[in-house]
Amino acid sequence: MKKLQKLLLFAIFSIGICGTVNAQVTHDAEQDPVVVGGNFTYTVPEDPNHNWTWEVLDNLGADADTDDYALIDVTPAVGYSKNITWKTAGTFYVRVTAEHKTTLCTNDFVIKVDVANNDYVVAFNAGTENVYCADDANIASGMEITLDVTLGGTAPATSYYGMEVQYKVGTNDYTATIGTDNKFTIPGMDVVNPVTPAFTSVTVTIVQIKDANGVIFTPDADADKLVITVHPIPAKPTITIL
Repeated sequence: MKKLQKLLLFAIFSIGICGTVNAQVTHDAEQDPVVVGGNFTYTVPEDPNHNWTWEVLDNLGADADTDDYALIDVTPAVGYSKNITWKTAGTFYVRVTAEHKTTLCTNDFVIKVDVANNDYVVAFNAGTENVYCADDANIASGMEITLDVTLGGTAPATSYYGMEVQYKVGTNDYTATIGTDNKFTIPGMDVVNPVTPAFTSVTVTIVQIKDANGVIFTPDADADKLVITVHPIPAKPTITIL
């Protein structure tokens, strides 16, 4: 009986050893932080004598679930370059193995990729000017808009800029690019006559923003609009000499 018990314990121990998960991968480099939805092209030096094998591994070194990423060929397809879209938050590794076509000798390179949730928040900055007199030169030249953009409660890394802003002025669609100052200028408008301006308000609506890595985010429904008021100026106070 004791011998049987020892055999059972040995079997359980062996299963435990065989079932141990892969160790964390040793990486050669780390990518700047990535946000879910980010799309990147990864490439290695082209060499006509090499074949390349690309793998995406999870934080334990096992093959990552294909629901976590999308790996496709670039166009035109070349083995030394791949395009990856990150679909799930977590730590991943991109490993490429180069194999010499004749000798079959190999070598690899591994990049660690930390993917964060898409926690972008965008709103109009409270300091954005939203009241103008109708003779203000900025109406004709283009009024400046400032946004507040955060990622996980802090300013996004510079690698996420420039960001493409899709917005509307009234019903007209426009696109602008913002840098780390989060500023853009809407097209100039003609009030025609500042005493009786053609309009007394302008509504700017943010439709969506796309960061430099292809991640798209939108403002909350109660934070997507800025109404700019344009006040008529008084008629010219003509002086009469009595």
